[in-house]
Amino acid sequence: MANEAVKITLLGNAGDPIEYTIASGAVIPKGSIMKLTNPQTAAIATADGDYIIGIASVESTADSTDTTMALWTHGVFDMYSTTGMTFARPMKIEGTNAITDADDNTVEGISEVVGMSLETVAALNRGAVLVNL
Repeated sequence: MANEAVKITLLGNAGDPIEYTIASGAVIPKGSIMKLTNPQTAAIATADGDYIIGIASVESTADSTDTTMALWTHGVFDMYSTTGMTFARPMKIEGTNAITDADDNTVEGISEVVGMSLETVAALNRGAVLVNL
């Protein structure tokens, strides 16, 4: 894959990792933005509206038999956006490992927030995002 989040600084207790179940043999690059699919089960987030639960702290490969993965939930990460980011705005998922300014302030929409942008960046660039899930 491409455009995974890159750790700048882990906050809290080493990024406050939470362990989730993943499919055995799932291909998940380190730094992938993850969503909740079932209770305590994670997969790579791919679309607007996905419930974001963290950033993959390790890689899982096709030949891996691991069925759990720790996700970072608190830190500053360098993230990619196809549409750009606005300083101090909540950010949401727009595609696989891509974020954009959040545009939904409903109770349901709040779950799609990845974090808050710490800088303004133009489309097709990366910027710092504070993640605190």
